[in-house]
Amino acid sequence: TEQVFQRIIDFCKETSTDFDLAVDIGCGSGQSTVPLAKYFRQVIGVDISEQQILNAPTNIPNAIFKVSSAEDLSFAKASSVDLVTIAQAFHWVQEDKFFADVNRVLKPGGSLVVYGYGINELVPKEADDIFQYFYEDVLGKYWPEGRQMVETKYATVSLPFPGWIRDDSLVIEKKCSVADFVGYMGSWSAVIQYNKVNSEDNLLKQVEQKLQIVYDSWKESEESRLQVRWPVFMLMGHKPK
Repeated sequence: TEQVFQRIIDFCKETSTDFDLAVDIGCGSGQSTVPLAKYFRQVIGVDISEQQILNAPTNIPNAIFKVSSAEDLSFAKASSVDLVTIAQAFHWVQEDKFFADVNRVLKPGGSLVVYGYGINELVPKEADDIFQYFYEDVLGKYWPEGRQMVETKYATVSLPFPGWIRDDSLVIEKKCSVADFVGYMGSWSAVIQYNKVNSEDNLLKQVEQKLQIVYDSWKESEESRLQVRWPVFMLMGHKPK
């Protein structure tokens, strides 16, 4: 994911040389906050979940974490922030209130980056066909409202700054075992909800068994691990100077 953060930093440099303060909204336990710490004098991670904030790292001197909503950035002074990011969480916010407070806290020339990761793809295609069936046909009705915005890469979203751009050029690629990938699926809200409703089914075991059959036949002649690709989408804008 280093390429994602480098793209963000390069975008910031287009209009500013200040790297004093970055605010990461919907930070979870800090996965999208920590990489910014090496670029900024201070980074603040914000999440509405107290449990997520409790799980954030405490050993990064210039990173602090706060429990707050995306629409309440009252901890930041007006025109004090160089960068606001929100990763894979914009579909939960009240857009008008969020944009208004972002506009308040950003310095002139500061940057807003709204980004996320689209639906992953598996290689080989036989594995991807299995995954897409479970994702769409089995889990479809269990995804929370707002998931469609991610699936369409925030196609209906416009940033409030003139000249804002969209960059869909980056792809994150990872190789992993079938078990690791299925473990990743287990963290999905749709899987958790499915298991509550269908407690007798062992959905992840079904996925793992089907993927393993493909993997076993494929690895003899090709790669020894599954290849997973996540398309990245980024909406980026500068507050006018």
